Amino acid sequence: MSVLAELHRRQSDFARAGWVALAWLLLCLMLAALDPRLFDGVSVWVKPAKFAASFVAWFWTLAWLWPALSPAQQAGRVARAVVVVMLAMALFEQGWITWRAAWGAPSHFARDGLGAVVYALMGLGATLLVAGAALLGLMILWRGNAGMPRAARLAAGLGLLVTGVLGGVTGFAIGGQGSAWVGGGSNAAGWAPFYWSFAAGDLRIAHFLAIHAMQAIPLASWLWPRAAAAWGAAAGWAGFTWGALLLARAA
Repeated sequence: MSVLAELHRRQSDFARAGWVALAWLLLCLMLAALDPRLFDGVSVWVKPAKFAASFVAWFWTLAWLWPALSPAQQAGRVARAVVVVMLAMALFEQGWITWRAAWGAPSHFARDGLGAVVYALMGLGATLLVAGAALLGLMILWRGNAGMPRAARLAAGLGLLVTGVLGGVTGFAIGGQGSAWVGGGSNAAGWAPFYWSFAAGDLRIAHFLAIHAMQAIPLASWLWPRAAAAWGAAAGWAGFTWGALLLARAA
């Protein structure tokens, strides 16, 4: 419980957002157990559950890494704007995905009029989320908290920057493809709980790796607290993500 209390001490808005996402995840799992409807071979509640789980990790990681910003940066307008925009975009995306799931309709690549318009807005929302992560990473790398060990500060900044840049690249790859799969695929043929397809090229794998660079790179630096570890983890994780993207596109 001390870790959870520490999250609130570090950045209370992101910590509370993580709790909301966790409650949302539990609600979706309960509905999946009660609702027999399927979409693309899996429960209609799988997608909102996956997004809620992702937001739990997203916001609690941001809360944990927040002290890597300098005190002046934390109190500044830019950081406060990033917090507001991220919270608003996450609520918008999670709310729309859940609403469409309740109606058994697709939230992504929707073909109906309203669905197509909101899907385009979701693309903007996702772009703002990853851009916010990249911006925080750059702020940390530029003039972050000088009182934090250099390796930890470097890992936090690189983790957020890699997540922001490659999260955007892989997200745009999915949007440009018009599908998460290359060469056809479906959730029904995928592996739970993510339902990734290994029978066809699945761009979501690379997107997943990109989004979780913000956890992987600081973890590597924590295991080996050296600046070289942070740089090596960033390069390795970026290469791993890029390789997964190329492998999926070559399928």
